[in-house]
Amino acid sequence: MQANAASDFISRFQFYLCHRNRRASLIGQQLTATGMLRSKVAVVGAGPSGLTMLKALREDGFAVTLYERRLRVGGLWAYSENPSHTTALPVTRANLSKFTCGFSDYPIPDKYPTYMQPHDFQEYMEDYAKHFDLLKDIVFGADVKLARRSDDDTRWLLDVERDGKTETVEYDRIAFCHGYQSKADIPTFEGQEKFEGVIMHSQAYRDPAQFKGKNVVVVGLSSTSGDIIPTLMPVANKVYVSHRRGAFPFSRYRNGTPNDLILNWRRRQIGNFFQRYLPRFSAWLADTSLPFLARRSFDFPFDPDWHLEPFPSITLNLPGSFELLFPYLRDGSLTSLRGLTRFTGPRSVEFADGTELTDIDAVLLCTGYNADWSAVAPFVTTSLPPVKSYDGPPLYRLYKNIFPPAYASTCALLCYSAFGKNNGFSFADVTAWAVSNVWRGVEPPPSRAEMESAIDTHQAWIATECYAREPYCDTSMVRQWEFQAWLHKAAGTGMENLGWGWQGWKFWWRDREMYSLMAHGVETAHAFRYFETGRRQTWEGAREAIVHVNQVVKERFPSEEEEAWWKGRR
Repeated sequence: MQANAASDFISRFQFYLCHRNRRASLIGQQLTATGMLRSKVAVVGAGPSGLTMLKALREDGFAVTLYERRLRVGGLWAYSENPSHTTALPVTRANLSKFTCGFSDYPIPDKYPTYMQPHDFQEYMEDYAKHFDLLKDIVFGADVKLARRSDDDTRWLLDVERDGKTETVEYDRIAFCHGYQSKADIPTFEGQEKFEGVIMHSQAYRDPAQFKGKNVVVVGLSSTSGDIIPTLMPVANKVYVSHRRGAFPFSRYRNGTPNDLILNWRRRQIGNFFQRYLPRFSAWLADTSLPFLARRSFDFPFDPDWHLEPFPSITLNLPGSFELLFPYLRDGSLTSLRGLTRFTGPRSVEFADGTELTDIDAVLLCTGYNADWSAVAPFVTTSLPPVKSYDGPPLYRLYKNIFPPAYASTCALLCYSAFGKNNGFSFADVTAWAVSNVWRGVEPPPSRAEMESAIDTHQAWIATECYAREPYCDTSMVRQWEFQAWLHKAAGTGMENLGWGWQGWKFWWRDREMYSLMAHGVETAHAFRYFETGRRQTWEGAREAIVHVNQVVKERFPSEEEEAWWKGRR
C-alpha cells in the first residue's frame, strides 16, 4: 500500500510539471474529496450571483447553505409585496436582450421574448435551480441580520431570523450575494417636515391606485422612473419628473436589432485596451460617440425643455431605459423639471431654477439604491482616498471590490460594484469561479500588505479620475479592463484564447468558425465554459449553445416588425 501511495505521488508530481494549472484544480478537488477542504460556506441571497455561487462552490466540494429572505429564488426579479424588498415591477422589461444574458451552462429557452420580464427571469432561475438540484441547499424566509467573527477569530457567526425567531449559526466561510440594490437611497430635503402629502421611495411602490387623481412629482430620471411613470400616467391627475442633471437615454433597438448585440468580445477588448493605455482619450471617445448613437436611435429631436442634455459621462453613469416616457414628454402630459431643492409648505415644493408648485399631493423618490452593509459593518472597514482634494464619502476597503483583506480566504462580498461587468447574469458564473479558486488556493490572493496597497491605489483612482470629474458618480466603480482581466484569470475561463497572442492564433487556425462566433458574434456566457483550463468545469454543450444563439440572432434580426412593436409602446 505504501509503495502504491509513493508511486501515485510520483505520477502526480510528474503531472504537475506538465500541467500546472490542471494540477492546481485537481489537487483542490482531491483534497476536498478527503475532507481536508470541505469547509462549511454560507451564501446570502438567491439571485443570479447567489445561485451560481452555491453551484460553483458545491461542485468544488464545499458544504454550502444558501440563505434567502424571500420565499423563492430570483432576487429582485422575484416579485415581492414586501415594501422593504427591492423588486422589479410586473411591467418591467430587462435592459439587455436575452441573447447576452443567462447562465454559462443553462441557455435561456427560445420561448422567452427578446427582452424578458420579471416572471420570465424568475421562472428561468427556478428552472435552473431545479435542474442542478440547488433547492435542497437553500433556506427560504431566512434573513441574515448580522455576520461577525467568533471570539477566537476562526469562524463566522451568522444571526439568522426565520419565522420571528433568531438563531446563531457557524460557518467557515461566507459569500454575500444579496446585491447592490438592496437598501433604498433616501435623500432628505429642506423643509420636508412641512409637507403633508406622501413621500415614498420607489422601493415601496407597487400599485398606482393610491395616486389616483393626485398631482405627483417623481424625483429622478432613470430606469426605475421609466418603469413607474407609465403606470402613473393613466391614473394620476398630473405627473412631473424632476432631475438635477442630464440623463442619458438609450433605445433597446437600433436598426431593427437589439442594441446590446452591437458589443462583442473583440470590441470589448479593444475598448479595454484604450481604457488601460489611453484613459482620457477613451472617455472622450465614449462621451462623444455614444450620445451621437443615442440621438440616432430615436426618430425625433430631444426638446431642451426635457433637460436631458448635457448628458452625464457614460463612463461614470449607467444609462437609463426610460424610452417609454418620450410619448408623454412629447405631448406635454409629462413635465420635466429641474432638481427638487426644498419643500416650502403643506403641498408646495421648489426646484433648482426657482419654479414652485403649490398643489402637490405626493413625491415619489426614484433616487436609487445602495448595498446593505448593516450585516457586515463590524468587519468591513472604510477609508478616505490618499488624495487631499477628495471631499466625498469614505470608501469600503475591499480587494477587487470583493475581498476584505483581513479575511480574503474566508469572505467575499458581491454587493459593491454596479460597473465593470458584462451584466449580472453572464458574469455571475465567472465571479463565483474566481471566488472558489481563491478559496481553494488555485488562485492564491496576494499578501495582505499587497492587497491594502492595491486598495489605496484604486481609491486614489476613484478620487482623481471619477469623483473629481463627476461628484455624483458611483464610488464602487472599478477599472473595467483590470477588473475583468483579473476575474477571467482567477476563474480560468481561457478567454485569452481569443486574444492576439500565440494562443489566439492557434485557436483561430484550429477552429476558425468558433473563433469567429466567439470573438465577433453574440457575447454569450457560454463562451466562458468552452475552453479546458483545469481551473473550472467546462460544459460539453457550450459549442452547440454558442452556435445556436448566433444562428437565432442571424435569422431573426434585423426585425422591423419587432422594433415597430417596441416603438409602438413608446
